[in-house]
Amino acid sequence: MSLVLVLIAVFAVVYLLSGLRQINQWEAALRFTFGKLTGRVSPGVTLFLPGIQELRRIDTRMKNRDLLQQMVITRDNVTTMVDAVVYYRVVDPEKATLAVENYETAMKDRAKVVLRDVVGETRLDELLSHREEVAAKVGAQVEAVAAAWGLHVEMIGLQDIALPPQMQEVLAKGAIAERDRRYVVIKSEADVESAKNFAEAASILARSPGAMELRRFEALANLSQGNTKVIFDLAKPYDDVRHTAVAMAEAASTVEAKPARLQEGHHQEGHHAIDAEAQREAEAALEADAALEEQRTARRGRMGGA
Repeated sequence: MSLVLVLIAVFAVVYLLSGLRQINQWEAALRFTFGKLTGRVSPGVTLFLPGIQELRRIDTRMKNRDLLQQMVITRDNVTTMVDAVVYYRVVDPEKATLAVENYETAMKDRAKVVLRDVVGETRLDELLSHREEVAAKVGAQVEAVAAAWGLHVEMIGLQDIALPPQMQEVLAKGAIAERDRRYVVIKSEADVESAKNFAEAASILARSPGAMELRRFEALANLSQGNTKVIFDLAKPYDDVRHTAVAMAEAASTVEAKPARLQEGHHQEGHHAIDAEAQREAEAALEADAALEEQRTARRGRMGGA
């Protein structure tokens, strides 16, 4: 009898020791008694009855799961390969255990479906330039379904968006054209500013002959640093140069006015030439008549003498 009691006591001790479990701080444990949820177990060492009770552990830490590359056609019919990652955690262990069979697989599948839907409604330019907004829209739609499973979506990120080689070439050409346009605009603005500064400097130097002379010496100093031979008239003062420039400007304005005068002179000379030509023809005719008359007179004289 005592041996039986000892065996029973040993079996009871082994049975109770086999029911000891350690629950970590980042875990949530649910106790089921004969298949019915009877409560949540706090972190630490707990005891349950094997065969009668069951413990389900759920990790409540943040999880990140990669969504394999999804081939998606955008709204403007461009095929893209989208690679994304989802960050989520369990906030309600009871729902995560009772409402869905495998919450991790369900979360990944739902995220893939929503990702295809959202990207399919977005144009390629918006997808490339507003990637964070598209990811936030995907996360909001996944969160609406995941909340019923006791899950919370922290973030969904679009890691990579792969485009066909032809589309990459088109985008590269567009980027090059945009950079060229910006270069032309910036250069033209710089030219305008430079022209304004040169005009202002020229007006200041024109009012100060001494400053102009100093500027000329500075130019000579810069020219002397190279190997090029330059002939520069140092004997001619700046005033002569300025007067020469003014005279040349006035001459240029006079030359511009000459074409009209020359045109009028050409018309008048044409008329004079026509009149002179007519006069020469008349004089030639008179000389011819006089020569004929002289010949007739000479003939008459010879006939009378005979």
